[in-house]
Amino acid sequence: MNPRVKNILLTIAFPLVMLIAMELIVYFAMGTHVIKSVLDIKNQIRDIGVATTIALALSMNLPSGRFDLSLGAQRLAATTIGGLIAIQLGFSGIGLLLTTLLFGLLFGAIVGVVFVLTRVPPMVLGIGMALLYETVAFVGSDSKGLQLFGVEGIGILTDINFTIAVVVLVTAIVMILLGYTKFGYHLRSIQGSQHIARSSGINVFKHAVLCYTFAGGLVSISGAFVAAFEGGMGTAMGFSTNGAVVVNAFPMFLGGYLARWSNPAVGILAATVTIRFFAAGLSGLKLSSEVTNVINMIAFLALLVFLANQDLIKNRRARKARIAQATAKKKSLTNSPAKIKSAAV
Repeated sequence: MNPRVKNILLTIAFPLVMLIAMELIVYFAMGTHVIKSVLDIKNQIRDIGVATTIALALSMNLPSGRFDLSLGAQRLAATTIGGLIAIQLGFSGIGLLLTTLLFGLLFGAIVGVVFVLTRVPPMVLGIGMALLYETVAFVGSDSKGLQLFGVEGIGILTDINFTIAVVVLVTAIVMILLGYTKFGYHLRSIQGSQHIARSSGINVFKHAVLCYTFAGGLVSISGAFVAAFEGGMGTAMGFSTNGAVVVNAFPMFLGGYLARWSNPAVGILAATVTIRFFAAGLSGLKLSSEVTNVINMIAFLALLVFLANQDLIKNRRARKARIAQATAKKKSLTNSPAKIKSAAV
Protein backbone atom coordinates (compact mmCIF):
# COMPACT_ATOMS: atom_id res chain seq x y z
CA MET A 1 0.00 0.00 0.00
CA ASN A 2 1.14 3.53 -0.72
CA PRO A 3 2.54 4.93 2.56
CA ARG A 4 0.61 8.18 2.17
CA VAL A 5 -2.67 6.34 1.65
CA LYS A 6 -1.87 4.09 4.60
CA ASN A 7 -1.25 7.09 6.86
CA ILE A 8 -4.53 8.70 5.80
CA LEU A 9 -6.44 5.51 6.54
CA LEU A 10 -4.78 5.14 9.94
CA THR A 11 -5.68 8.72 10.85
CA ILE A 12 -9.31 8.29 9.79
CA ALA A 13 -9.53 4.92 11.53
CA PHE A 14 -9.33 6.37 15.05
CA PRO A 15 -12.55 8.44 15.02
CA LEU A 16 -14.32 5.86 12.84
CA VAL A 17 -13.48 2.96 15.17
CA MET A 18 -14.51 5.05 18.19
CA LEU A 19 -17.87 5.90 16.60
CA ILE A 20 -18.57 2.25 15.73
CA ALA A 21 -17.52 1.05 19.19
CA MET A 22 -19.67 3.59 21.05
CA GLU A 23 -22.59 2.97 18.69
CA LEU A 24 -22.51 -0.76 19.47
CA ILE A 25 -22.19 -0.16 23.22
CA VAL A 26 -25.03 2.36 23.34
CA TYR A 27 -27.27 0.28 21.09
CA PHE A 28 -26.92 -2.95 23.06
CA ALA A 29 -27.04 -1.21 26.45
CA MET A 30 -29.76 1.38 25.84
CA GLY A 31 -31.39 0.42 22.55
CA THR A 32 -30.65 3.85 21.05
CA HIS A 33 -27.96 5.46 18.91
CA VAL A 34 -25.06 7.78 19.62
CA ILE A 35 -26.33 10.30 17.05
CA LYS A 36 -30.11 10.32 16.96
CA SER A 37 -31.02 13.46 15.04
CA VAL A 38 -29.80 16.32 12.89
CA LEU A 39 -29.58 18.43 16.06
CA ASP A 40 -27.06 15.96 17.48
CA ILE A 41 -24.95 16.33 14.33
CA LYS A 42 -25.05 20.12 14.63
CA ASN A 43 -24.07 19.96 18.31
CA GLN A 44 -21.19 17.63 17.52
CA ILE A 45 -19.88 19.94 14.78
CA ARG A 46 -20.16 22.92 17.11
CA ASP A 47 -18.31 21.17 19.94
CA ILE A 48 -15.65 19.83 17.57
CA GLY A 49 -15.04 23.31 16.17
CA VAL A 50 -14.63 24.87 19.61
CA ALA A 51 -12.48 22.05 21.00
CA THR A 52 -10.24 21.88 17.92
CA THR A 53 -9.29 25.56 18.03
CA ILE A 54 -8.53 25.35 21.76
CA ALA A 55 -6.43 22.20 21.32
CA LEU A 56 -4.51 23.85 18.48
CA ALA A 57 -3.87 26.85 20.73
CA LEU A 58 -2.50 24.57 23.46
CA SER A 59 -0.23 22.84 20.95
CA MET A 60 1.65 26.08 20.31
CA ASN A 61 3.25 26.18 23.75
CA LEU A 62 2.58 23.06 25.79
CA PRO A 63 4.82 20.63 23.83
CA SER A 64 7.67 23.12 24.33
CA GLY A 65 7.24 23.03 28.10
CA ARG A 66 5.23 26.25 28.39
CA PHE A 67 1.76 25.67 29.84
CA ASP A 68 -0.08 28.96 29.30
CA LEU A 69 -2.77 29.04 31.98
CA SER A 70 -4.04 32.41 30.75
CA LEU A 71 -5.57 31.11 27.52
CA GLY A 72 -9.06 30.93 29.00
CA ALA A 73 -8.83 34.53 30.21
CA GLN A 74 -7.39 35.61 26.85
CA ARG A 75 -10.42 34.06 25.18
CA LEU A 76 -12.78 35.86 27.56
CA ALA A 77 -11.08 39.25 27.16
CA ALA A 78 -10.70 39.01 23.37
CA THR A 79 -14.29 37.88 22.85
CA THR A 80 -15.76 40.45 25.23
CA ILE A 81 -13.72 43.50 24.18
CA GLY A 82 -13.57 42.54 20.50
CA GLY A 83 -17.26 41.69 20.42
CA LEU A 84 -18.34 44.97 22.04
CA ILE A 85 -16.23 47.00 19.61
CA ALA A 86 -17.57 45.02 16.65
CA ILE A 87 -21.16 45.67 17.75
CA GLN A 88 -20.50 49.40 18.18
CA LEU A 89 -19.01 49.55 14.69
CA GLY A 90 -21.98 47.68 13.23
CA PHE A 91 -19.97 44.67 12.07
CA SER A 92 -21.62 41.41 11.03
CA GLY A 93 -20.80 38.01 12.48
CA ILE A 94 -17.70 37.67 10.30
CA GLY A 95 -16.57 41.12 11.40
CA LEU A 96 -17.06 40.14 15.03
CA LEU A 97 -15.03 37.00 14.48
CA LEU A 98 -12.18 38.94 12.86
CA THR A 99 -12.22 41.62 15.56
CA THR A 100 -12.12 38.96 18.24
CA LEU A 101 -9.24 37.27 16.42
CA LEU A 102 -7.33 40.57 16.28
CA PHE A 103 -7.66 41.11 20.02
CA GLY A 104 -6.76 37.48 20.67
CA LEU A 105 -3.52 37.90 18.75
CA LEU A 106 -2.83 41.14 20.64
CA PHE A 107 -3.46 39.68 24.10
CA GLY A 108 -1.42 36.59 23.26
CA ALA A 109 1.48 38.72 22.05
CA ILE A 110 1.40 40.71 25.28
CA VAL A 111 1.74 37.52 27.31
CA GLY A 112 4.66 36.45 25.12
CA VAL A 113 6.46 39.77 25.49
CA VAL A 114 5.96 39.74 29.27
CA PHE A 115 7.33 36.20 29.38
CA VAL A 116 10.46 37.18 27.44
CA LEU A 117 11.07 40.36 29.44
CA THR A 118 10.47 38.93 32.92
CA ARG A 119 11.52 35.28 32.42
CA VAL A 120 8.85 34.30 34.93
CA PRO A 121 8.03 30.54 34.82
CA PRO A 122 5.22 30.04 32.27
CA MET A 123 2.68 28.57 34.71
CA VAL A 124 3.21 31.34 37.25
CA LEU A 125 3.02 33.97 34.52
CA GLY A 126 -0.14 32.34 33.15
CA ILE A 127 -1.93 32.61 36.48
CA GLY A 128 -1.02 36.28 36.86
CA MET A 129 -1.99 37.18 33.30
CA ALA A 130 -5.24 35.21 33.62
CA LEU A 131 -6.27 37.27 36.65
CA LEU A 132 -5.32 40.45 34.76
CA TYR A 133 -7.29 39.58 31.63
CA GLU A 134 -10.32 38.52 33.65
CA THR A 135 -10.25 41.98 35.18
CA VAL A 136 -9.87 43.58 31.73
CA ALA A 137 -12.99 41.77 30.51
CA PHE A 138 -14.89 42.70 33.68
CA VAL A 139 -14.00 46.40 33.58
CA GLY A 140 -14.13 46.73 29.79
CA SER A 141 -17.70 45.43 29.67
CA ASP A 142 -18.82 47.24 32.83
CA SER A 143 -19.27 43.79 34.45
CA LYS A 144 -22.01 42.90 31.92
CA GLY A 145 -19.97 40.74 29.57
CA LEU A 146 -20.95 40.33 25.93
CA GLN A 147 -24.62 40.03 24.98
CA LEU A 148 -25.48 38.97 21.42
CA PHE A 149 -29.25 38.46 21.70
CA GLY A 150 -30.97 40.55 19.05
CA VAL A 151 -27.73 41.61 17.36
CA GLU A 152 -28.13 41.43 13.58
CA GLY A 153 -25.74 39.43 11.42
CA ILE A 154 -24.49 37.14 14.20
CA GLY A 155 -26.44 34.14 12.90
CA ILE A 156 -23.67 33.18 10.48
CA LEU A 157 -21.47 32.19 13.43
CA THR A 158 -24.03 29.53 14.37
CA ASP A 159 -24.32 28.20 10.83
CA ILE A 160 -22.88 24.68 10.69
CA ASN A 161 -21.47 25.08 7.19
CA PHE A 162 -19.64 28.23 8.25
CA THR A 163 -18.30 26.45 11.34
CA ILE A 164 -16.98 23.60 9.20
CA ALA A 165 -15.39 26.04 6.76
CA VAL A 166 -13.62 27.94 9.55
CA VAL A 167 -12.36 24.76 11.24
CA VAL A 168 -11.05 23.38 7.93
CA LEU A 169 -9.41 26.72 7.10
CA VAL A 170 -7.79 27.06 10.55
CA THR A 171 -6.57 23.46 10.46
CA ALA A 172 -5.08 23.98 7.00
CA ILE A 173 -3.33 27.20 8.06
CA VAL A 174 -1.86 25.56 11.17
CA MET A 175 -0.86 22.51 9.13
CA ILE A 176 1.08 24.69 6.69
CA LEU A 177 2.50 26.81 9.52
CA LEU A 178 3.82 23.79 11.44
CA GLY A 179 4.84 21.60 8.55
CA TYR A 180 6.11 23.84 5.77
CA THR A 181 7.49 27.05 7.29
CA LYS A 182 10.58 28.17 9.18
CA PHE A 183 8.38 28.66 12.24
CA GLY A 184 7.40 24.99 12.22
CA TYR A 185 10.98 23.78 11.76
CA HIS A 186 12.14 25.98 14.64
CA LEU A 187 9.24 24.75 16.78
CA ARG A 188 10.25 21.12 16.35
CA SER A 189 13.88 22.00 17.12
CA ILE A 190 12.90 23.82 20.31
CA GLN A 191 10.66 20.95 21.38
CA GLY A 192 13.65 18.63 21.02
CA SER A 193 16.07 20.80 23.00
CA GLN A 194 15.86 24.51 23.62
CA HIS A 195 19.56 24.66 24.49
CA ILE A 196 20.62 23.01 21.24
CA ALA A 197 18.12 25.12 19.26
CA ARG A 198 19.51 28.31 20.76
CA SER A 199 23.09 27.18 20.13
CA SER A 200 22.22 26.54 16.48
CA GLY A 201 21.15 30.15 16.02
CA ILE A 202 17.39 30.01 16.63
CA ASN A 203 16.01 33.02 18.49
CA VAL A 204 13.97 31.04 21.04
CA PHE A 205 12.57 34.17 22.69
CA LYS A 206 11.24 35.65 19.46
CA HIS A 207 9.78 32.24 18.67
CA ALA A 208 8.11 32.10 22.09
CA VAL A 209 6.40 35.45 21.44
CA LEU A 210 5.09 34.13 18.13
CA CYS A 211 3.81 30.95 19.82
CA TYR A 212 1.93 32.97 22.45
CA THR A 213 0.55 35.25 19.74
CA PHE A 214 -0.77 32.42 17.57
CA ALA A 215 -2.21 30.65 20.62
CA GLY A 216 -4.13 33.76 21.64
CA GLY A 217 -5.57 34.11 18.16
CA LEU A 218 -6.64 30.48 17.95
CA VAL A 219 -8.32 30.42 21.35
CA SER A 220 -10.19 33.65 20.55
CA ILE A 221 -11.86 31.95 17.57
CA SER A 222 -13.41 29.42 19.93
CA GLY A 223 -14.62 32.30 22.11
CA ALA A 224 -16.47 33.92 19.20
CA PHE A 225 -18.23 30.65 18.38
CA VAL A 226 -19.15 29.95 22.00
CA ALA A 227 -20.56 33.47 22.43
CA ALA A 228 -22.63 33.11 19.24
CA PHE A 229 -23.94 29.66 20.19
CA GLU A 230 -24.84 30.71 23.74
CA GLY A 231 -26.06 34.22 22.94
CA GLY A 232 -23.24 35.95 24.77
CA MET A 233 -20.38 35.48 27.18
CA GLY A 234 -20.50 36.48 30.82
CA THR A 235 -17.61 37.78 32.88
CA ALA A 236 -15.67 35.53 35.24
CA MET A 237 -13.21 36.20 38.02
CA GLY A 238 -10.90 34.25 40.32
CA PHE A 239 -9.12 32.17 37.67
CA SER A 240 -12.37 30.42 36.74
CA THR A 241 -11.78 30.77 33.00
CA ASN A 242 -9.13 28.09 32.83
CA GLY A 243 -11.32 24.98 32.99
CA ALA A 244 -12.69 25.18 29.45
CA VAL A 245 -9.14 25.27 28.08
CA VAL A 246 -7.42 22.69 30.26
CA VAL A 247 -10.03 20.02 29.46
CA ASN A 248 -8.92 20.17 25.82
CA ALA A 249 -5.39 19.08 26.69
CA PHE A 250 -6.74 15.54 26.14
CA PRO A 251 -7.27 15.94 22.36
CA MET A 252 -4.01 17.89 22.11
CA PHE A 253 -1.94 15.01 23.54
CA LEU A 254 -3.85 12.39 21.58
CA GLY A 255 -3.45 14.52 18.46
CA GLY A 256 0.30 14.61 19.05
CA TYR A 257 0.30 10.80 18.95
CA LEU A 258 -1.84 10.66 15.79
CA ALA A 259 0.46 13.22 14.15
CA ARG A 260 2.96 10.45 13.38
CA TRP A 261 0.64 9.43 10.53
CA SER A 262 -0.28 12.91 9.35
CA ASN A 263 0.48 16.36 10.75
CA PRO A 264 0.03 17.91 14.23
CA ALA A 265 -2.94 19.98 13.06
CA VAL A 266 -4.66 17.07 11.30
CA GLY A 267 -3.84 14.79 14.22
CA ILE A 268 -5.48 17.19 16.68
CA LEU A 269 -8.59 17.46 14.50
CA ALA A 270 -8.86 13.65 14.27
CA ALA A 271 -8.25 13.33 18.02
CA THR A 272 -10.93 15.91 18.81
CA VAL A 273 -13.47 14.08 16.67
CA THR A 274 -12.50 10.81 18.38
CA ILE A 275 -12.96 12.21 21.88
CA ARG A 276 -16.24 13.90 20.97
CA PHE A 277 -17.60 10.55 19.75
CA PHE A 278 -16.41 9.02 23.02
CA ALA A 279 -18.20 11.73 25.01
CA ALA A 280 -21.35 11.31 22.90
CA GLY A 281 -21.32 7.59 23.68
CA LEU A 282 -21.03 8.24 27.40
CA SER A 283 -23.91 10.69 27.13
CA GLY A 284 -25.96 8.05 25.30
CA LEU A 285 -25.44 5.70 28.25
CA LYS A 286 -27.24 8.25 30.46
CA LEU A 287 -24.27 8.62 32.78
CA SER A 288 -24.13 11.58 35.13
CA SER A 289 -21.73 14.42 34.38
CA GLU A 290 -19.61 13.46 37.39
CA VAL A 291 -19.19 9.87 36.21
CA THR A 292 -18.50 11.08 32.67
CA ASN A 293 -15.77 13.43 33.93
CA VAL A 294 -14.17 10.62 35.95
CA ILE A 295 -14.13 8.31 32.92
CA ASN A 296 -12.65 11.05 30.73
CA MET A 297 -9.91 11.79 33.25
CA ILE A 298 -9.09 8.09 33.62
CA ALA A 299 -8.84 7.80 29.83
CA PHE A 300 -6.65 10.93 29.74
CA LEU A 301 -4.39 9.54 32.47
CA ALA A 302 -4.13 6.21 30.63
CA LEU A 303 -3.09 8.08 27.49
CA LEU A 304 -0.39 9.99 29.37
CA VAL A 305 0.94 6.75 30.89
CA PHE A 306 0.99 5.15 27.44
CA LEU A 307 2.78 8.11 25.87
CA ALA A 308 5.38 8.11 28.64
CA ASN A 309 6.06 4.38 28.21
CA GLN A 310 5.27 3.73 24.55
CA ASP A 311 8.91 2.91 23.76
CA LEU A 312 9.39 0.74 26.86
CA ILE A 313 8.56 -2.60 25.19
CA LYS A 314 10.56 -1.67 22.09
CA ASN A 315 13.58 -0.73 24.20
CA ARG A 316 13.31 -3.94 26.23
CA ARG A 317 13.22 -6.04 23.07
CA ALA A 318 16.22 -4.19 21.68
CA ARG A 319 18.11 -4.68 24.95
CA LYS A 320 17.21 -8.38 25.01
CA ALA A 321 18.39 -8.75 21.40
CA ARG A 322 21.71 -7.04 22.21
CA ILE A 323 22.24 -9.33 25.21
CA ALA A 324 21.45 -12.41 23.13
CA GLN A 325 23.84 -11.26 20.42
CA ALA A 326 26.60 -10.61 22.94
CA THR A 327 26.01 -13.99 24.62
CA ALA A 328 26.15 -15.81 21.29
CA LYS A 329 29.38 -14.04 20.32
CA LYS A 330 30.96 -14.86 23.68
CA LYS A 331 29.94 -18.48 23.33
CA SER A 332 31.42 -18.69 19.84
CA LEU A 333 34.71 -17.22 21.06
CA THR A 334 34.79 -19.66 24.00
CA ASN A 335 34.17 -22.72 21.81
CA SER A 336 36.55 -21.74 19.02
CA PRO A 337 39.78 -23.24 20.61
CA ALA A 338 38.06 -26.59 21.13
CA LYS A 339 36.93 -26.65 17.52
CA ILE A 340 40.47 -25.88 16.30
CA LYS A 341 41.94 -28.65 18.45
CA SER A 342 39.42 -31.30 17.24
CA ALA A 343 40.04 -30.28 13.62
CA ALA A 344 43.79 -30.72 14.11
CA VAL A 345 43.36 -34.23 15.54
